[in-house]
Amino acid sequence: MNQYASSAGEGRARGLAAVMVVAFLTIAVPASAGSKDTERPFRGSCDTAITPLSRPGEIPIVLAVDVVCRLSHLGLTVGGTDREVVVPAGPPSADGILPIYITVERITYVAANGDELWSTFAGPGELDLVAGRATFEGVETFVGGTGRFAGASGQSRTVGEGSLVTNTGRLATSGTLRY
Repeated sequence: MNQYASSAGEGRARGLAAVMVVAFLTIAVPASAGSKDTERPFRGSCDTAITPLSRPGEIPIVLAVDVVCRLSHLGLTVGGTDREVVVPAGPPSADGILPIYITVERITYVAANGDELWSTFAGPGELDLVAGRATFEGVETFVGGTGRFAGASGQSRTVGEGSLVTNTGRLATSGTLRY
């Protein structure tokens, strides 16, 4: 065996070893995922479709809400709740504004890979009975999930509005998510 063949073989072996180390590091340590139990900024927006479940005039008002969202750490997301409870928080004003309070025991967001993120929501709002609009703001609290969101926690401030005529709306959220 000549010395050039030996040097070429050693160079290939070193090159192969370097490629294997890089491949292992790429698989073992995802650069953008962060480590488990890391607090991350959370923000996004959702379009909503609302289905009244209670009869007109019945108190509390119970709604099902389906969402299509673009959320950090989930991407394009679908989900919603099958029980949003809306109760009056006082009498309507002279100009037709009814203060309300909203609670949701469980919101489920489903990421493209099937992982679920669960949350609750509570906050005040208003029904504008003249314009046919609802507005709200409150705190969404993350309470676990499946896959990478198992044990998730954190909070987000959520604000939104919807039409009492078309039963559609939009919301925006911003806070922190730990998973």
